[in-house]
Amino acid sequence: MKGDIGLKSSFQVFTRRVRSDWHFQYRALRMAVDWVIAIYFVIPLMIVAGYQYYSWWATQPSWFSWISMFIVTMVFYVFSWLGTIRYFVEEGDQLFLRQNQKWFRHLMLLGYRYSLVLQGITTLILMLVFLPLLVQTYSYSVLQVISLWLLTYLLKLNLGLLRQLLALRLYGIVLWLLRIVVFGGLFFLYQVLVTEVSHNSYYSWTAILLLLVLVVFLSRIRLQEKGAFFADIVRERDARMRIVSLMLIRVIERKRKPTRKYPLLFGRSQRLFKGKGASNGIADLLTKSFFRNGTQWKQTIQFVAVIGGAMFILPGALKITIWIIAACLLVFWRKSFCKDELTAPFLTLFPIQDTAKHQALQSAIPILVMPALILISLCMGISFFTWWGPVLMVGAAIPLAYGTSSVFTSWY
Repeated sequence: MKGDIGLKSSFQVFTRRVRSDWHFQYRALRMAVDWVIAIYFVIPLMIVAGYQYYSWWATQPSWFSWISMFIVTMVFYVFSWLGTIRYFVEEGDQLFLRQNQKWFRHLMLLGYRYSLVLQGITTLILMLVFLPLLVQTYSYSVLQVISLWLLTYLLKLNLGLLRQLLALRLYGIVLWLLRIVVFGGLFFLYQVLVTEVSHNSYYSWTAILLLLVLVVFLSRIRLQEKGAFFADIVRERDARMRIVSLMLIRVIERKRKPTRKYPLLFGRSQRLFKGKGASNGIADLLTKSFFRNGTQWKQTIQFVAVIGGAMFILPGALKITIWIIAACLLVFWRKSFCKDELTAPFLTLFPIQDTAKHQALQSAIPILVMPALILISLCMGISFFTWWGPVLMVGAAIPLAYGTSSVFTSWY
């Protein structure tokens, strides 16, 4: 009886925290969507989206044929990689709940089960969004749709558990590199499994069974993990603040990490851009600031790895399209970074005209785009399996970098 009372009490703690979380997310959404936006934008958008979804079932749109199964699989895989498994632990638990291991373990188990249900529902919603495409264009049967849903759902759970276990055991550059390897390797494995869903149900259901066994195995390890309390607190805080963080991402001032006394890149370099004037000096500052930023390097390597790997899978015509889109994304990314750097407090001390800032952007952005675009172009050239492919595409990367930069920096 005493144990039952304890479990019931821990269940009450869990339900109170879930209600508090949902109430917090609701208030965060109310900050961004008031009744005016809801009436004039959100509700009409939902009505139009619902009508369009119904029309997809009635008549198959012509543009459905443009969406390859590779693109669908890529969307599903990125969705599987995102998100986390929550345990609803808080800092105050170390004062009381952790003293009662039965309560604390039951609370974590309830949070884990809640995450399992929530992940299953969100995966089902994503599947319903793509259901007209899968049924109308790729002729998926009910059994194949269920198989794809289970495959994506179980992969999402395994990825969530695996990322947590890796983060508890590894740190720094080793963890970062391993996550890139895991992301790329499992992406190709997922592509193969989805192909088997369409062609061979035996292999797909075997893979689902193996993923289910792996979920049970990783879950036991994760729930018995020692020393994960403070990491769980940080993860829970991030999950709770996910909507607020999206709304405040452009508002909160970025905390600048202390820099090295002598930077690794351009430590003792002189001016990179020759000539006098404020625009050249600002272009120097933007270029050095970007190449000395470790976060930008990490994100760039991840972007190049994903796009470069896709070049070996995509058909020839689509490669060119993705190559141009990647160049545009890189330019837009670099431009956003540079404009953020131009709002640095120390720059506001100088009377710099917007014209000089605009000229600095036009000079710096092609240089910032070039390394990543050349690597993507090299992967694309190698994927042609000809001796002239890499030479041609690397050569074409230079005018593409300057051309897209010129378009996107034509306005400040």
